[in-house]
Amino acid sequence: MLKRASIAATVFVISTLSMTVCADTSGDGSGYVDTHMHLDGVYNQGRTGPRGGPGWSRNDRRRSIRPHIPMGNTPEGRKGPGGRPAGVMTQDYEAAADNLVAQMETYNVTTALIMPPPQYTGQPGAYTYQALAPALSKYPDRLALVAGGGILNPMIEETSASNVSEELKTRFETEAEKLIAAGAKGFGEMTALHLCLSQRHHFIAAPPDHPLFLLLADPAAKHSVPIDMHMEAAPTDIPLPAGLGAACSKNPSTINATIPPFERLLEHNRNARIVWQHIGWDNTGYMTVDLVRRLLSAHSNLYLALRVEDRPLTMAGESMPNRIVDQTGAIKSEWLGLINDYPDRIMIGGDEFVGIPGLTAPKVQSFGETWSMVGQLPSSVAAKVGGENAAKVYNLN
Repeated sequence: MLKRASIAATVFVISTLSMTVCADTSGDGSGYVDTHMHLDGVYNQGRTGPRGGPGWSRNDRRRSIRPHIPMGNTPEGRKGPGGRPAGVMTQDYEAAADNLVAQMETYNVTTALIMPPPQYTGQPGAYTYQALAPALSKYPDRLALVAGGGILNPMIEETSASNVSEELKTRFETEAEKLIAAGAKGFGEMTALHLCLSQRHHFIAAPPDHPLFLLLADPAAKHSVPIDMHMEAAPTDIPLPAGLGAACSKNPSTINATIPPFERLLEHNRNARIVWQHIGWDNTGYMTVDLVRRLLSAHSNLYLALRVEDRPLTMAGESMPNRIVDQTGAIKSEWLGLINDYPDRIMIGGDEFVGIPGLTAPKVQSFGETWSMVGQLPSSVAAKVGGENAAKVYNLN
């Protein structure tokens, strides 16, 4: 199985690299826009070896499924695994931004929306959008802010849907307004269901129709900014997919339904645009073309952001279900049909944690793999999916 997976991954990378770099064909001059990116600007200064710093290879990056672990203070002189010096955690989001902008140049991406990942109260190393300020200041014409994953998301996750006080609602609204005043182009990264993929990863969940999610739709509509949503597809309550229990003990044995409450969120305020991120990255097996087609048809305020991760197998070692591309990197016919049928409702969200070469621990790649799809689309559709839709939804013009 590992040998077949390695061969499949190699074929995919070769085909991806051989594709023509997508050209900027947007009609309004706004350029291509990636709606969902992260900066990994935290590294362990002074530590080297197989798990961080110098010594990481592309093969290490391919195998890694560890998430971004934000900055936490490690006392100088503290010993790490095997008695090696653990070093000191250092933060440099500007250097990570340098790397991201260089990658953007390769794929003619003019603008990237960067944001903290969704977090929970008490998460080690948690951080908010303020940590990204130096990177945003360095590249004001290339990077734009989406915020709320480190502030609003923990408020939702820590509160039972049946125990939302008026005081909490007021505080939540106040925090949302602060993010808009800080220049946020959207609220995110929010999550209704974030599965845990390793013991260093996180399980985070809240019903999509949680009162605070419903409340967030109102300022989103008021300020004409979208909600960026990370959510696995579960049409009904389902058992935990094979492999995820072994990968992380934090996952529950049963996953609560997400799709019915998600539709209630969409119905709550039709003027609130919801961008369902990571379409094509499916850990439950239910993110089918038929499902997303039905949702697009039923909900005019729903938008999709596509993603291709350089991980073609599930945690159980099986082929990743409902992947947008085949093993050669070509868009599958059913997905191509969906994109062509809804060209005004689909965008690109690379969702890679871009770090500092030689310093930060590499993460699974998805930026280049995702953007390689755009060159396969008809020019008029590529213009919309690649940039025009995002410029309108996130008010970037």
